[in-house]
Amino acid sequence: MVSSTEKELQNALKRLKHGRPKVVDKKRKISISALAEEAGVSDSAIHNRYPEIAAKVREITGKAHKVQRDEKNEKLKSEKTKNRELREYIEQLESDICKLTSINATLNNENAQLKAELRSGNVVKIGNGVS
Repeated sequence: MVSSTEKELQNALKRLKHGRPKVVDKKRKISISALAEEAGVSDSAIHNRYPEIAAKVREITGKAHKVQRDEKNEKLKSEKTKNRELREYIEQLESDICKLTSINATLNNENAQLKAELRSGNVVKIGNGVS
């Protein structure tokens, strides 16, 4: 036979699971102490007289911790993937900068050489430079 205290504990646990507690804050996580406060009993009463209810709470909180852990692991994997992709992108950009720097240096040298040839007088300038 189920005692009135055990029934109250079961009802309190249901309210906590569904996020509709009457006594404790709705944002409070499910725990034995939250259940005890919601049901109006002591923590030790749950541990000592109702170990099966304490086990249910531990099972619920264990699942919640596993879900949180799994969600965090997935987010971490996602962030690591983004990080790797961004590092590869940075490497590509750095490679592009090196190539463009080399091209720019080559063009500057060519430009300086052409200006020097033009100043030497051995080259005749054609047109006014406007197309």
